[in-house]
Amino acid sequence: MNKKLLAVIGISGTLMLGSVYSISANTSGYDLYKEALKKTHSADSATLEFNLNIEDNKKSILTSHSIFKSDSVNQLNSISTRLANELETSNMNLYKQDGNWYVIKEGLDTVYKMDTSTNPHHSNTAELKDDLENLIDVITKNLQQQITVAEKKDGNHLIELDLTGKEIPLSANALSTLMIKHAVMIQDNNKTESSDFHVKAQLPELDHEITVKQVKLTARVNKENYIQHQTVKVIVTGKDKQETSHELVLNIDLSATDYNSTTVTPVEIPAEKIVEFNHGRK
Repeated sequence: MNKKLLAVIGISGTLMLGSVYSISANTSGYDLYKEALKKTHSADSATLEFNLNIEDNKKSILTSHSIFKSDSVNQLNSISTRLANELETSNMNLYKQDGNWYVIKEGLDTVYKMDTSTNPHHSNTAELKDDLENLIDVITKNLQQQITVAEKKDGNHLIELDLTGKEIPLSANALSTLMIKHAVMIQDNNKTESSDFHVKAQLPELDHEITVKQVKLTARVNKENYIQHQTVKVIVTGKDKQETSHELVLNIDLSATDYNSTTVTPVEIPAEKIVEFNHGRK
């Protein structure tokens, strides 16, 4: 399955690492979840519905709704996405075919062919992955016993992690710093890019007293051991340089369907409308 698909599922859950374990009646929620992530990654195709909302002091600053279809056998992907902040909304369709990404934005009579090899977000993504791996190695040692699993009558499993206040290990402060670090990196890069493609959240620049207030994860794993539905909620509090207090709330809702049966149909791209676009090049 396309690596972007794993990133959507795995990074949102943040507990994605470790070796494969067989599932039994005594398997922990932690082990079962890791096993399900790995099997999800091995699927030939799937359809994902992804919703994201970021709030600052109970005011929504960014929402996103996307439908992502992936067919790794034929190396085809399609994404329809809607992004909105306090001032504007953007609708786009993205297609990966013939080894290239094509972007069609509503209201523009141009098809952008993406040259992703020069995109600085790739280095940011690689650095984020490395940071997450190092951090998760520390955090998960303290959380394994706090991830619960319940078996349902239909053979599905419900996996939950809900930590608040003092239940959150001290290492989670490193997670909050990491979130701010990469949010700033992405925001800084976006300032250099075409506004045709970016609807940005105006994230507050938290400077001190940054604390993780809550981390909540739920995942429903079906009897074939694929992740069917997942939600993530993270609450971070802190103050900016002007001593204004902020409570940032990140909510992610992900549904996955049609494993190994999703079909992605190539679209016809008019050659005369194609424009080469080096996304992210300064």
